Order: sequence, then C-alpha cells, then structure tokens
Amino acid sequence: MSTIKDIARHAGVSAATVSNVINETRYVSPELRDRVMAAVSELEYRPNAVAKSLRKKRTSTIGLIAPDNSNPFFAEVAKGVEDAGFRAGVSVILCNSDSSFDRECSYLQLLSDKQVDGIIFIATTPEIDHLTRLIDPRLPMVVFYRQSDRLMTDSLVVDNFGGGYLATQHLIELGHRHIACVAPASTNSPSSLRVSGYRQAMEDAGLAVEDELLFRGDNRFSGGRDGARHLLAGTRRFTALFAGNDVMAVGAIREFRDQGIDVPRDVSVAGFDGIALGEVTIPALTTIVQPRYDAGHRAFGLLYQRIEEGYNGPPRHESLGIELVVRESTMPLAQSQKESK
Repeated sequence: MSTIKDIARHAGVSAATVSNVINETRYVSPELRDRVMAAVSELEYRPNAVAKSLRKKRTSTIGLIAPDNSNPFFAEVAKGVEDAGFRAGVSVILCNSDSSFDRECSYLQLLSDKQVDGIIFIATTPEIDHLTRLIDPRLPMVVFYRQSDRLMTDSLVVDNFGGGYLATQHLIELGHRHIACVAPASTNSPSSLRVSGYRQAMEDAGLAVEDELLFRGDNRFSGGRDGARHLLAGTRRFTALFAGNDVMAVGAIREFRDQGIDVPRDVSVAGFDGIALGEVTIPALTTIVQPRYDAGHRAFGLLYQRIEEGYNGPPRHESLGIELVVRESTMPLAQSQKESK
C-alpha cells in the first residue's frame, strides 16, 4: 500500500506538499498539484478515511431512517439518497425502522453515537417531537413526510390529502358512486391524509362514505389482498377501489383476479405513490405519482448544503408535487352496472 512518502518520492516533491494537496490545507501551484495527483493515480494511493475524518471533523457518512425497505416506494427514495451521496463522496447508513417508534429511537441514538454528519428521517409514526430529545440540535437533519413547528429541521412534504382527493375525484368522474377504500395502516401517519382526501371528494360529490367499504390495510401486498377479500365478502356493493398506496392496490388487484373479478370491467382500482411496479402490472395501475428518486436526491441536497456548503439559515420546508397518471386499471362505469343500481 502506497504512503504519502511514496507519492512525494514519485512526484519529486516534499511529503508536506503531498499532504497539502490531498487535504487541501494550503495553496499549491497548479503544476505541482498536477504532478502530485498524477502520482496518486499511478500508485493507486488511498487516503486513510479515519485520519481524514479526524482532520475534517467529519465522517463523510449520513444516516437514512426509512420505515419499510421492502416497500418499493421507500426503496426508490433510498436509491435517490444513495446515488446523490455516492456522487458527493458520502456513504449512507440505511436503517429500517419498520414504522416502530422504539426502533426509530434506537436508530437515532445509534447514528448519533456513530457521529454521522447528518440524518435523513422518513417519518411515518404519529409523532416526531422525540427527535428533539434524542438528537444534538447541531446535527443537520432533513425530515421527509412530516413538518413540525417545534422541530427546527428542514423538511420535505407531499400533498397526501390532495392526492387522495384527486384519485377519488377521478373515479367519481368515471361514473362510480360506490367507492371502497383500503386505508393505510395508521390513522395518524401522513399517508392517513389520503383517506381524508378520499372522504372529502366523496362528500363534495354528495356521496356517502360507507363504513362497510373501508378497510385498514398493513401497507403491504398482503393488506391489499386482505382488503379486497374483506370487501368482497361483505354485503355492500362497490364498483371502484382507492388504495392508500400502490403495493396494496396491486395486492387488491391480485385478489380480485383470483376471485374472478375483472379489473377494471368489474372494479376500477386506483393507487397512490407511482412506483415502477405499477407500470408493469396487468392491468397497469392508475395512480397518484409523487416524486420518489427525486425526493431522495432533493433530501440529500438539503442536508449536504448544511454539512458542506455552509448553509446555516432557518429551516426550509418544501412541498413536492403530485400528478394523477391514468392507466388501464380504471375505466368508466359500464352501462350494465349503471342500470343495475
């Protein structure tokens, strides 16, 4: 393994000059810098990461706490963070909280103990004020999905209410009047606002929200299948379904097909998230698309500005746009269904 002395000897400069170039501690002429960097490349020199972190008082690592790494939505967000981090020379420690308050607390403490340079926290538990008790206020943090007036951190939020409203409005405009809903697992999570949007769209259209047509899923494929099975076993008729996320929508479609229910001829299905899987399901899924990869990229950018670029201004709160993408899983209510009402 090459050392700084090896680089100095190869480049014909002093060891101090090599150190100044590698660590950017003092000005070195372009000509000498080029000679040093050529020697670094030829000898395949790798700086000692621990020593470098001690000099810079940084570890070049950040933490990412996500609620469910098996969910394609959070996987795509994590990829956006990791890709941005890789380009910036920052490593990402990925922690799966499983939407557990206790695990969130444990990982927050772990990341703090490891002296990461910052944390991106994807919040799905009802409260996030515990962050103020566990994290040094000097540690930069970006919170994705929640915003708290008591938590002085940068945040990214999504219009969950508007998305739920838009998806339900689309189904109503197709002529559907009996619209079921497979809701997200928690009544206090940000995604629960999607159900509020569903309710408001139904109310604005003069339609009743029937309790028998509401099922609370587990945010996974199994939740969608369980929801579809429960709704089909009930006595209340429905011609459309809004699922609180795409994976539950896909699970519901699978259960409908297994029971001989055609989507969308018998039941139209709309989801929320815009994961890539929805584009290749049969039928392709109508959904509310929210940024995933770009959200991760932006979250890292906000954090990096505080870590490396010297931004120390007030908390920044950004809202990410949503879009209704209509595919094959929804269609106008069939005339025969209208006549049977």
